[in-house]
Amino acid sequence: MNKILRTTVLMAALFLNPAWSDQNAPALDGLFDRLLSPETSQAEARAVTARIWNHWLASDNPRARRLMALGIRSMNQFALDEAAQIFTDLIDIAPDFAEAWNKRATVLYMMGKYDQSTADVRETLRLEPRHFGALSGQGLIYMETGKQAEALHWFRRALEVNPFMEGVQQNVKLLEDALEGRVI
Repeated sequence: MNKILRTTVLMAALFLNPAWSDQNAPALDGLFDRLLSPETSQAEARAVTARIWNHWLASDNPRARRLMALGIRSMNQFALDEAAQIFTDLIDIAPDFAEAWNKRATVLYMMGKYDQSTADVRETLRLEPRHFGALSGQGLIYMETGKQAEALHWFRRALEVNPFMEGVQQNVKLLEDALEGRVI
């Protein structure tokens, strides 16, 4: 294979299968901009959101990819202790992998360990401040613990990043109705 063809194949592989991991993918900036564009339709927003999640879940580390898949499977099977341990192992080998922190935060939330979940949400947001899943997850924690004004704050923050989150929109409406007449 000649040098030009090899270079073209290499460049295509880099752009079609990014080697960079999770929240560091350069394409994310454009995807987040698209979510905030007035021209973006609901259908397009769903596709953009899916692409963002795909970047967040990606890793160039084969062991990290394997642990993420195992952790998600355990979480989906409600094997929560197992899932929490897998995500802890993933965080140990990839401490800058925001989605690992977010997944463990989700599992801890499902276990009712809200303080621990909040700590992992904070770490997720330190690594990826635009993580609308973590922002809305923090809202769910506050909603679950009866802190409606705080929940509303976090849901609104999530919508500032991704205004197409229908469940979050519903939670905002519900909380605004519940808090009507109260100072927030």
